[in-house]
Amino acid sequence: MYLSSTSYTHGERRLIRDLGEAGCDDPRLKDDRLEAYRETTASALAMATEVGARTVAAAGVSPDFVVYATESTDAEDALVRSARLADGLGCPGSVVMSVAGHGCGNLGLLLHVADGLLGTSRAASVLLITSDRVVSRPRIMADGLSVLSDGAAATLASREAPPGGSPGFLVHGLAMSCDWNADPGGDPISAQKRSVRLGRSAAAALRSASGHGPREFTRAIFSNYRYGSQRFLAGAAGFAPAQLLTGPTDEYAHCFAADLLVNCDLLATAGAFALGDRLALSATGPHTWAMVDLEVVALPNAGGEGEEVPAGPTTSDPTT
Repeated sequence: MYLSSTSYTHGERRLIRDLGEAGCDDPRLKDDRLEAYRETTASALAMATEVGARTVAAAGVSPDFVVYATESTDAEDALVRSARLADGLGCPGSVVMSVAGHGCGNLGLLLHVADGLLGTSRAASVLLITSDRVVSRPRIMADGLSVLSDGAAATLASREAPPGGSPGFLVHGLAMSCDWNADPGGDPISAQKRSVRLGRSAAAALRSASGHGPREFTRAIFSNYRYGSQRFLAGAAGFAPAQLLTGPTDEYAHCFAADLLVNCDLLATAGAFALGDRLALSATGPHTWAMVDLEVVALPNAGGEGEEVPAGPTTSDPTT
């Protein structure tokens, strides 16, 4: 399964120190690379439609399926939401479905669904969209993990390798570990122990799926959490400190499940990756730790055309 034509949007830039919530003036936030967050009045569905339409236009295809992940439903009926999304994307013939329930770990759920659709149906492509907006909850997360932002991201999952010109990735393996017995609002020590268990479980499952253990990856990338939290989570999953590569946390803060798609695209465009690099993505939620084994297979160059490396097996290939 390949990922390409990633698009994203964020709300307007706001300074965390002006947020007006308890703890927003904590100097340790800036020390942990949290300075600004993003805010918008646009609905999650409006943002989803915007980024999805841009990805469809960039890819030049009408996807067989559209899978939308959000924890911000704005109270619209699921049937109405699917119809509006299909109409806004200009894809009236696409099968639209929604997934949720894993918070910032929804990216892992999206990829699992896409991998299953590509592997068991005649679908050639699946448009993946995640979009969220803070409406009636504090932006500073209760566990101090990060500050929530409004935004969305979309990417095209496909059977065939994408054309050059923009970042492209090959998914070699997927894994998700869950613990629904845990109370996410419990004491910090119990929460840390739970994170270690989930991280080790997800890393073991990914090794089984793709053959790569934590120390065999070029880079480990997490959502835009506080830098100290990213280091702790990386260690919990078995990565070395030097493997950790952080995204623009200071600029975007934490945009739910969109962070990793945004970070991969931005870092690839900025020259942080080389062709053939293996990236371990970790998407975590209150009860979930999802891990993804990605290979960098296309990068933009100075002339604007992507370079490619030979295709390898995908997670949809029954021989792998």
